[in-house]
Amino acid sequence: MQKNKSYLVVLITSIFLLVSCTEKPKANVQLDKNLTHPIACMRLNNIAVEKEFLDTLNHLYTFDKNCSSVLHMSYKKNIVCNSSHNSVAKSTGKFPKSFLKLELRKGLQMQYSYYIDLLDNVDRQDVREAFRRLSLDIL
Repeated sequence: MQKNKSYLVVLITSIFLLVSCTEKPKANVQLDKNLTHPIACMRLNNIAVEKEFLDTLNHLYTFDKNCSSVLHMSYKKNIVCNSSHNSVAKSTGKFPKSFLKLELRKGLQMQYSYYIDLLDNVDRQDVREAFRRLSLDIL
């Protein structure tokens, strides 16, 4: 009986450590080497972006409708993948549930890109963190 209790304690401790020690996803950032810092202005492309995310971005920065550098935001929530290639990631709970991407473009040229896979659905806090990183990098 004592041996069973020991195994149970080890099992519970292992599960606790696996759940509590998950790493936060890291963003992939790309910056055009020819981009001058800080950039003078940005225009926001608000096509297909939820109102709460637009409000968050507009609260964080004053966008200029006449600026040639355009910030595009894209994201997807509730990602489902039925591929068996991802079975290990899905079973360990590390398969992304959403992604968030911010891209700053001048014409067709990409000046800045921020991309992150998220384990939960993208929310306002994720948008704030992404824009904070963009601000540190180019504003």
